[in-house]
Amino acid sequence: MSTTPAKTETSTTRHGVLPGVVHLAIDVADKSQSTAIAVLQDARLELRTVVEQGLELAEKLTAAGFRFARKTVQRIDEVANEALTGTERTLGGAVKTARETTTAAAQLANTAVSGVTASA
Repeated sequence: MSTTPAKTETSTTRHGVLPGVVHLAIDVADKSQSTAIAVLQDARLELRTVVEQGLELAEKLTAAGFRFARKTVQRIDEVANEALTGTERTLGGAVKTARETTTAAAQLANTAVSGVTASA
């Protein structure tokens, strides 16, 4: 609620055209100044709103970037885990096969030696 000073002059106390024009110019200047201040206040509020929304957007983008990075790291870790597990199984199978082959070769060699020594 704005308080404007009560006008003590009435149109009857204003004598002449020149004082009337001066008073009108003062009233116009006062209204123009009030209007300009109000427009600047509105612009300030709108600018603040834009800046705050920009900050919110930046904050959300940053949070989304971190969520994306976490998910990417999780997926890479899962793929690496599966690759290592598969490699472990493959190496374990190769070692088991090598042992079985070595055992079979030893048995074959023993059989061959036994056959040669028994014939002699």
